Amino acid sequence: MGSTTFPRRGLPPPPRIDELAARGLALRDAGEADAPFLQALYAGLRPDEMAFMAWPQALKDAFLADHFRLQHHHFVSHFSGADFWIVRTGVKSTVGRFYLDRSASLWRVIDIGLAPDARGQGLGSALLRWAQAGARDAGAAGIDLHAAVVNARARSLYQRLGFRPEGAAEGYHQRMAWRPR
Repeated sequence: MGSTTFPRRGLPPPPRIDELAARGLALRDAGEADAPFLQALYAGLRPDEMAFMAWPQALKDAFLADHFRLQHHHFVSHFSGADFWIVRTGVKSTVGRFYLDRSASLWRVIDIGLAPDARGQGLGSALLRWAQAGARDAGAAGIDLHAAVVNARARSLYQRLGFRPEGAAEGYHQRMAWRPR
């Protein structure tokens, strides 16, 4: 992942981790050893984008590796107070990443990404509901995130969970926020 490693917050995850366990989910801090998985996950989230590129596969792979490196650098540089978690099911099955910044009164989902074979099983919903419960319990102002405008499936999920668009879309992303009642 380059010279920018994951920061260590030293804080435990929000309470109610047992709710994730009941869904068969576990979180652990991401580390340098996770780089190959995280890079493959990133590439696996972008097959539709790459399908339009008439590039040789080696060039696509190099492009995705570089873009992953730049995204990672941005995340750890701009969200140094965030939690960078690896999502697991079972004992050894690594299925995704969940990056959550709890350093301000309005928590931010920086990124949530699940491997293609782990999607559509309610895992993303479980992670977001768990974060919402944690934010409510902590007295946070809510949670915000940025959803890709073209990702109707994700935006629909966020809306079902109570996230609402805030402001106009900025470029390719729409800011959405959930506020506890």
